[in-house]
Amino acid sequence: MNVRTSIVIDRPIEQVWAYLDDHTHELAWRAPSLKRLDQIGTGPAGVGTRYEGVIHVGPGDYPYVNELTRYEPPSRVSWKAISSAGWVIGSSGSYLLEKDGNRTRLTHEINLEPNKPAGRLLMPLVGAVGSRSVMPMLVKLKAEVERGG
Repeated sequence: MNVRTSIVIDRPIEQVWAYLDDHTHELAWRAPSLKRLDQIGTGPAGVGTRYEGVIHVGPGDYPYVNELTRYEPPSRVSWKAISSAGWVIGSSGSYLLEKDGNRTRLTHEINLEPNKPAGRLLMPLVGAVGSRSVMPMLVKLKAEVERGG
């Protein structure tokens, strides 16, 4: 299942990219579900960089590892799941940034797959919620970037 959600941020693309490129900001705008996110290894982000995180969903915390598969400043970053303990995983995803005058259109795309048998049962619910579950996160991101976060 593919979920695609867009928002326009009232800041230039370079400013939006700079904010997204600093993964330490993710704890602010992906709250309350993101509990931890750490880069594995050192050095600047790029293709092959891995991140280890923990997502809180319902009663549980689910660790995961993602790897960047595409890194094209200031317009696109994509990733794939290396591992995930959740029932449903984001097997791959991306952020696409496009200039919109002095503003930026950010499109978040994620491909969701059941990771366990119980995940197959949840897929219809996930599909019904779709981008409505992603939009609050993007609204937080927009607010953080626009306030200069």
